[in-house]
Amino acid sequence: MLAEHENKIIGMIYDAALNPMLWQDVLSEIADFTKSTTAIFTATDQLSPNYDFVFTHNIPIESMHAYQDEQVKVLDMRLHAPYWAEKALGDTVLNSFARYANMPVGTDEFLFYEKCAKPTNVSHVAAVLLERSVYSWAVLAVHRAPQLKEYSETEDLILKRLGIHMRRALQIYRQMTFLKDDRDNIYHVLDHFKVGVILLNQDYGLSYSNAIARKILERSSLLQLDQKNHLKTCLEFQQKLADLIRSSLFEIGDVTHESGGVLALYDHNNTASLMLSILPFSEINISHHPKKVIIFITQTDQPQRLAEDYLQQKYKLAKREIEVCYLFVNGMDLEQISLQMNITYGTVRMYIKNIFAKTACSSQTELMQLLMGLTLDFEHI
Repeated sequence: MLAEHENKIIGMIYDAALNPMLWQDVLSEIADFTKSTTAIFTATDQLSPNYDFVFTHNIPIESMHAYQDEQVKVLDMRLHAPYWAEKALGDTVLNSFARYANMPVGTDEFLFYEKCAKPTNVSHVAAVLLERSVYSWAVLAVHRAPQLKEYSETEDLILKRLGIHMRRALQIYRQMTFLKDDRDNIYHVLDHFKVGVILLNQDYGLSYSNAIARKILERSSLLQLDQKNHLKTCLEFQQKLADLIRSSLFEIGDVTHESGGVLALYDHNNTASLMLSILPFSEINISHHPKKVIIFITQTDQPQRLAEDYLQQKYKLAKREIEVCYLFVNGMDLEQISLQMNITYGTVRMYIKNIFAKTACSSQTELMQLLMGLTLDFEHI
C-alpha cells in the first residue's frame, strides 16, 4: 500500500506541474500520507517574479495573513535560517515549536509562537528544501497540531523521496511561467518550451516532439528513433534509458526505486552530449487517460542564457555591458571578448570595471559566481 499511495502522489505532482489548480489535491494527499494537519508549498524567485506562488492545504486565510506580517517573516528567517544553512537541496528539517511557548516573553521564540504558531495551531513541522540561491527559495512543509506526535525518520524519508519529484515539478513550472499563450492546449504549451520535449505513450512509442527535440533527433547520433518509433541510443546507455522509461510508467512497483530520473548520453570522443530528464506525465483535464512519459532534452554544449532584464533593472547594466557578461559567462576571456565584439582590449577592461562597480564584484571569480546564479537554463534533477 505504501508504494501504491506514494506512486499516486508522484503522478499527481507531475500533473500539477502542468495544471497548478491541482496542487491543492497534491498537498491534501501529502498531508494524509504523512498524517499531517496542514501543508504548504511555496517558492519565491526575484529573477522571475511571476514564478512566485504559495499553495496550502487546511491553512485558514487569517493564518496566512498572520504569516504575511513582515515582522513574522523576519522572525521566521532569524530563527530558522540556521537550520537550512548547512542543508543541501533535497535535504529535510524536522522541528517543533512546542518549546517556544515556554520561552521568556519578548524573545524571538515567544513572539513567533504568539504571532504565527499559535494562530495557525502548528506545533511540529517537517520540511524539504527544493530550491535555494541568492535570489530564489522554495520549500515543501507539512505540520502537525500540538496534540499530535512529532515527526520521525519515517516522514523524513517520505519527504526526501517526494522532494526529488517536487524539484523536478518546479523546473517544469518555471518553464510554464515563461509562456503567455493559452495554457489549455498542452501541446501548444510544450511547443514553446525552451528545451527539447518528447512524449512517449504506454507502449514506449513517441507520440509528440516539439521543434527543439525534432532538431536534436534529426542531427544527433546519440538519440534516434527505430522502426517502431521507440527511442534508441548507443548500446552503453540503452538499458538505463529503458529502465527510466519503465519506472516513469510505474511499471517498477518498488517504493525504493525512483520514478524517472536523469540520464547523460555522450560519445567517448567528447564531440557530443545530451542530458535527459525522464519523468511521468499525464494530459490534464482528462479523467481516464493512458500513462505517458515526458522527456526533457538539452544539449550540454549550448551557451548559458542570462536574465538580461534583471541585469538591466537591478544593476543598471547597459546593453554592451550585458553582452560582455554573456560572453564572459560562456567561457571567453577578455582578449576573446574584444575580438568577438570588435573592440579594443582596453575597452573591454573599461566595461569590466564598470560592471564591477555596478554589481559590487571585486574580481572575475565573484562576477562569474554572480552571473552563474542569473542563468535561465533548465536544470536536470
